[in-house]
Amino acid sequence: MRKLRRREAALVFVLAVAGIAATVTLLRKPEVAPALRARARNDAPPAPVPRIDLARLDQAPADDEAGRRDLFVFSGGREAEAPEPEPPRIVVPPPAAGATDAAADARPATPSVPPLNLRYIGSVESARGVKVAVLVTDKREVLTGQAGEVVANRYRIARIGLESVDLEDVGTGQSRRIPLRGGS
Repeated sequence: MRKLRRREAALVFVLAVAGIAATVTLLRKPEVAPALRARARNDAPPAPVPRIDLARLDQAPADDEAGRRDLFVFSGGREAEAPEPEPPRIVVPPPAAGATDAAADARPATPSVPPLNLRYIGSVESARGVKVAVLVTDKREVLTGQAGEVVANRYRIARIGLESVDLEDVGTGQSRRIPLRGGS
């Protein structure tokens, strides 16, 4: 930024004084610039401040129903009574034909196995004779493993054949045979 010369500085000063003079002149004339002037004072006295009657605090409250309703009970216009809950019913299945109660308690319950979501698409055998099974999940993930390894954190490969693979569910111990299927 360059420094102003004396002549330029004097000109800036004269313009500033002229601007201030014009503003003062406009503010003195009410018909020229009413928006620039401060608003005229209202000659009416301000509204009186309402008084708070503290003597009402000592009086007994009025007898009305406002605020006495229980918000957590729906009455539908009248007082509602809560119905008595029914006691739970216990259902005992009849014993199997020819089985005694002691025999039914001794047998372990066989859990149902969820549907198998794996497909066996083949196996690969190395030159050393190591077989690797190739399985595909329903999400199209490819899983591989040798006999004895666990795949999908759930199934242990028991045996790898030419046309099927035997899988054992690690959680239940149940075995399943999955036949060879072509990829699609």
